[in-house]
Amino acid sequence: MKNILLFLLLVSGLQESAQTQSIQIRGDFALKNVHTGKYVRIKDANGADGTPIVAYSPENWKCVTWQFQPSATGSYTLKNLLSGKTLQPLKGEAKPGTSLEEQPMGAQKLQEYELVPAGKDHYRIRLKGTELFMTPSDPDGATNTPIGLQPQQPGDLQEWVLIEQHPTM
Repeated sequence: MKNILLFLLLVSGLQESAQTQSIQIRGDFALKNVHTGKYVRIKDANGADGTPIVAYSPENWKCVTWQFQPSATGSYTLKNLLSGKTLQPLKGEAKPGTSLEEQPMGAQKLQEYELVPAGKDHYRIRLKGTELFMTPSDPDGATNTPIGLQPQQPGDLQEWVLIEQHPTM
């Protein structure tokens, strides 16, 4: 019985690993929430360290466009085209309810994300090494409300679509 349980756990882990490892994303994208229709943006297009990451109306702007930079492990660092910075948990704390903020690339270790397939062209975006997913704080999609981290939830609030963009402003 123990051998069967160990086998099932191994297969389950390999399947989850294959889900996140097999996705190859390259390019510049807006992250559009399936439930709210809002994009992920640095608040007020501000390039200062610690600027909140918020929900915003769809625009073809640099401040809502993220360059996916793959790592050797299959995860990604998301570099904002306007600021050249990335997003990470507030104060580097990976816990449920933590909001995301803008910080320089490589300044902290909690800057890599994994794309977990959630249906055709839909993904859940998980902070690497955790079971926390990017989640809008307002399910109604109010503008400038924080994007944070929460454990996986049922429904489509944590599902995202990648919209390829080539902004000029």
